[in-house]
Amino acid sequence: MLTLRSLQTSYGPIKALRGIDIEVSSGEIVCLLGSNGAGKTTTLMTVSGILRPDKGDIIFEGESLTAMPPSEIVRKGICHVPEGRRIFPKLTVHDNLEMGAYSAPSSDLNRNFEKVFAIFPILKERARQMGGTLSGGEQQMLAIGRSLMSNPRMLLLDEPSLGLAPIMVSRIFKIIQDINREGITVLLVEQNARAALQLSHRGYVLETGTIQLSGTGEELLGNEDVKKAYLGV
Repeated sequence: MLTLRSLQTSYGPIKALRGIDIEVSSGEIVCLLGSNGAGKTTTLMTVSGILRPDKGDIIFEGESLTAMPPSEIVRKGICHVPEGRRIFPKLTVHDNLEMGAYSAPSSDLNRNFEKVFAIFPILKERARQMGGTLSGGEQQMLAIGRSLMSNPRMLLLDEPSLGLAPIMVSRIFKIIQDINREGITVLLVEQNARAALQLSHRGYVLETGTIQLSGTGEELLGNEDVKKAYLGV
C-alpha cells in the first residue's frame, strides 16, 4: 500500500533521513521505533507532505506522492494525527471534527459523525464543549476522530499515548486496534515500544535516520538489542 524508497529528508544542512526503505501493506499496523532524533516524526511528516524529501520516492497505491501538497495527500486517503494532538482549542468538539471532513464528500458528513461518535461516545457528550477544555485523553480521541472524518484508508499516528495516564493509554491502543480491524491501515510512531510491538504486525527500528532492524512485532519483542534499548530488559 505504501512504499518508501531510499527516502532522504533534511532540515537545512542536517540530514534527518538517510535513505530509508519501508513498506506497509494494506490492513497492517506497522510501528516505527527509535530514540529522540532518530527520524520517526520526520518520516511521517515526509509521507504526509509537510516536509519535502531531498531524494527517494513515496509510493501510495502505485502513485508517487513526492510532489503532492498535503491537502492532495489527504484526498488520496492518508491522514496524519500529529504529535501533541494539535486540535483547535477555541473550537467546539463538533467544529473540530467538521474541520477534519473538509476533503470528504458533504454527503458523508452525517455518516462520518455517527461513525466517530460510535467509536468515541464521550465526544458526542462533549460535542458543544470547547476542545481546549477536554482532558489529554479526550483531546487524543478528538484528534483521531477528526482524522477519521476524512474517510482515510491509512492513518499516520505520531505518539498517540504521549502524556496520557496508563488506563487511557490502554484505551487508546484498543481503539487503534479496533480502527485497524475496520480496514484502516496504520503507520505508528510510539514511545511505548512494548505496547506498540504487541499491537503491530511489523516494525522498523530507526537510528540517526537509518533503518537498523525490521521484523514482525513478535520478532522485535524477542530481539536482545531491542530489549536492551527500548524495553528496559
